[in-house]
Amino acid sequence: MPLAFGIGKSRGSVFDPAIEACNYIQFYWNWTDGKDFDVRAEFIRPTALAGQVVGTNRLPQIIDAGGSITYMKWGGDDADNTVGYEGIYIDVDAIKTLPGGIPENQIELDMRGTWYAEVGSQPVVISASGYNGGTMTLERDTPNVPGRGFINTGYASSFTDFKVAPGVVVTSAGHSEANGQRLTKVIIDLNRFTLSFSQN
Repeated sequence: MPLAFGIGKSRGSVFDPAIEACNYIQFYWNWTDGKDFDVRAEFIRPTALAGQVVGTNRLPQIIDAGGSITYMKWGGDDADNTVGYEGIYIDVDAIKTLPGGIPENQIELDMRGTWYAEVGSQPVVISASGYNGGTMTLERDTPNVPGRGFINTGYASSFTDFKVAPGVVVTSAGHSEANGQRLTKVIIDLNRFTLSFSQN
């Protein structure tokens, strides 16, 4: 998977073009051994969305009270594949509509996971892709497209795997731990247009 190191803007800061351009940011947890990896994701910031977890045995999505706005959505459980993936996406434009907006213009996510059927020995890797516009559709709802991620149709531009987190060997197994082992935190800075991964 390619790594994006950012390019310098004229004002001298380093940024990720995908964060400047895209309203949908998609994350995939990818594994190459083991079986039935269960992903979990939640917002740390903005705090108005905190405390809700998407993923296996959790919520399928985080939506507004009226049910018409989706802030985060999970692609579903890949319980069968030794080489597999699961994904989520967030809608940055929707998050901006929260009452009070986005404090400090930063979105922070907690990305976790746990093995259910068979613990893998190879690292699980999280990658980020971005889409400007279009419509996000579950792969499993698209004819002849297997998978537990999303397809975007009608986008103006896309940034595939523009950022990849360091792989993490996940030893958490079963559902004994609250939300599994942390693979990374994600910080999206909408002032600097950057996405960064952090183990802290």
